[in-house]
Amino acid sequence: MIRRIRPVSRILKIEAEIRRPGAGAFVRGSDLPGLDQVWVPAVDIYEKDDEIVVEVELAGVLKKDVRIMLHGNRIEVKGLKKEVPAEAVPRYHRLEREDGTFRRTIFVPCAIQPEKTAATLENGILTIVLKKRPGGSSEVEVKIRKNGG
Repeated sequence: MIRRIRPVSRILKIEAEIRRPGAGAFVRGSDLPGLDQVWVPAVDIYEKDDEIVVEVELAGVLKKDVRIMLHGNRIEVKGLKKEVPAEAVPRYHRLEREDGTFRRTIFVPCAIQPEKTAATLENGILTIVLKKRPGGSSEVEVKIRKNGG
């Protein structure tokens, strides 16, 4: 069995995420890989008139090994990319594609309708389509009462 140790590649990925243009206010602790994560899939997010589309790069990951959870305006994609069985492993000259557990937390910029969310995994791209909640955000103003009355 091939055992890969990648502490340097994890550090480089964290540094790249922090230094990414425009990342400043958008990088949250949950976006960065933990020590238990082997790799972090790349994500693209774009907006259409009535939906938000999230595309997650999951080459080599099977549908049954992916779990998608919605928590308000936060999406968590996690799963496992299985390594090649030891008996099927050729003699590698270079081995850069990572395998193992992954988790990616994605925050969307508006309120969504969880019951109308759809996901597909095709050609290594997980596409999650989130329908926007009609009327914009789900913000509610809280009125401040007078003290003692």
